[in-house]
Amino acid sequence: MPDGGRGSWMVPGWLRWAGLLALAVAGVLWALDGEDAAGPMELSERTDLIAMVCAVLGGVAVLATLWRRPEEAEAEAVARLAREVKAIGEPQWTSSLGGDLKAIDVTFAFRPYAGARAAALPASPAGRLEQVVEDYRGLRPRRMVITGAPGAGKTVLARKFVMELNRVRAESEPVPVLVALADWDAGEPFRDWLTRHLQRDYGLPPASARRVVAARMVLPVLDGLDEMDATGTAPDGSRAARALTALGDFQDGTDPAPLVLTCRSSEYDALEAAGSHILDAARLEIAPVTPERARDFLALRGARRPDRWQPLLDDLRDRPSGVLAGALSTPWRLTLAAVAYERDGDPAELLAATSEGEVADRLLARFIWASTVNVPKGVSHYAPERVHRTLRSLALGLGSGHGAETDLVPLDLGRLVPRWGVGAVVVGALTGAALLHVLVLLRWNELVGPARLVTCLGLLIAIVMGLTVGSLPATYFRPPGVPRLGSALWSIGMRRYVRKMPRSWSGAYLLVLLVFLLGAILARSPNALGLMLALCAGAILIVLAFPIAAVAELDRTTAGPVGGLRAFLWLGAYFAGGAALTLVGYAKSQDPLMLTCLGMLLSVGALMEAPCLAYLLYLFLNVRRVPLRLARFLDWSVSAGLMRTSGVAYQFRHREFQEWLVRNPAP
Repeated sequence: MPDGGRGSWMVPGWLRWAGLLALAVAGVLWALDGEDAAGPMELSERTDLIAMVCAVLGGVAVLATLWRRPEEAEAEAVARLAREVKAIGEPQWTSSLGGDLKAIDVTFAFRPYAGARAAALPASPAGRLEQVVEDYRGLRPRRMVITGAPGAGKTVLARKFVMELNRVRAESEPVPVLVALADWDAGEPFRDWLTRHLQRDYGLPPASARRVVAARMVLPVLDGLDEMDATGTAPDGSRAARALTALGDFQDGTDPAPLVLTCRSSEYDALEAAGSHILDAARLEIAPVTPERARDFLALRGARRPDRWQPLLDDLRDRPSGVLAGALSTPWRLTLAAVAYERDGDPAELLAATSEGEVADRLLARFIWASTVNVPKGVSHYAPERVHRTLRSLALGLGSGHGAETDLVPLDLGRLVPRWGVGAVVVGALTGAALLHVLVLLRWNELVGPARLVTCLGLLIAIVMGLTVGSLPATYFRPPGVPRLGSALWSIGMRRYVRKMPRSWSGAYLLVLLVFLLGAILARSPNALGLMLALCAGAILIVLAFPIAAVAELDRTTAGPVGGLRAFLWLGAYFAGGAALTLVGYAKSQDPLMLTCLGMLLSVGALMEAPCLAYLLYLFLNVRRVPLRLARFLDWSVSAGLMRTSGVAYQFRHREFQEWLVRNPAP
């Protein structure tokens, strides 16, 4: 295989170009003066044949642009991953802080294991959020477990660690990558699971993801060990225990491989008591926020209405061991209080709470309403009752209890639809396509030569696809993410594609398409409709090929969690437009080959669009609970601070908020 990430082709580039040009010239000459099994071809038949070839080559160009991407060298793949981590981490950091760039400077201390060997600690640990990278680099080996109470800021600390280490890391150091542990089962090899998330969350091509993992150039920062099992699950035999066993075997040569892990203190204590913790790691315990730090933070966030906040600030000063101080001892609760009462309401009503849980419930009860009010001007608004109903429906879809999932991927909502429903739609489309081909073969007996061969091939494709529907996973096809209209990403992708187009296969396909169009014009067919359809089909495919090629130059994550859904909708529009064009052509010319083209479009389109069809079925079946424009609502929820993004997934702002929605059906 040639080096440099240029692919595995051993044929010289000039020879490939020569072969394509020869094929194009031969095809045009045969179309202008060719014969089939029945004798000389009419000019109208030649024009129709050219139109079909244009459509096939254009479709191949589109699919090649989507599926074929040159393999990257290791250094290029690592640099790409570092860029994606930076691009994704910055907005996630802002959303995790409720739109404020200043985080509470939490403190922590390294806590020794009860009776097992641990990593060697730095000589003088700083124990502060701003210096967590320096403390980590002082560990030998570099394995760290971040523990703390619920809402203590474990994920915020992990995000800060990833951003800071990625900013100062040397080229020879691995790239820190934050990944949620909730969907991993130790039955899947850890490296395979990590590779899958690099593809899904960070948009790396499969070959690049495998390459950086194999080269040990990824530092996994694994968030949420405590979220792998339901509450009360015994440590022995739990998913978390199996995960820790697998992570203990994760090594770099003969040394333990670096990693970072987050977990609630109580769960990790239970795992440690059962002997399931990771050896040769340092345990970091996040300290509660002191009443003094809480007062400073709330005074800063409540500067718009200082008189309203003063009774609460006085209580934190006078009762440092009281209910309110205990409830507001975590960064999450402090941020929640700031959002809930920053612009409206009386924070002094929290003084009447008799328990920390009651304080949390009062804050969460105001969270949606306050976030809706705080949405910037110019952004769409939703009624708080509707927001509550929709978010609760989505929370229920992720499951209930401590073992519920946290990642909400819009396209994966289709898994909540019965598989037989999606299968019935896809198999119905494939059956319709097969019947079209059978109709052409039975009704037009005079169809001979290449035309009959093409129809038989279409029938075979429909049958094979129908037989494989049940064995295909729900998300087997993952197109690149499509940015929203007006995004600057379009011009970036187009510039990158134009620079590489002369040496790319998609550029060669476009050249072949242009040659065939030139042949269709030179044919001067008396069949004006056939010539018009050939020109229209070729022009549409050429116009579509450029934006799709530009999208292929962008990673899925740059387009956000909705980018993949937009890609399916664009592909659906492409197939629908092609179907409409073939129907018009058949209505005017009664050419049976038009029905063959329609059948092929149905076959390929139905199978490729299966994930999107499942998503649309989910919206249709839940139209009373979720808006039809769900992606727009989710983006609004991120801007409102109710949700956040993680790679190509949405997440609720905090696990406590997600669980509260499940428990509270009414606003």
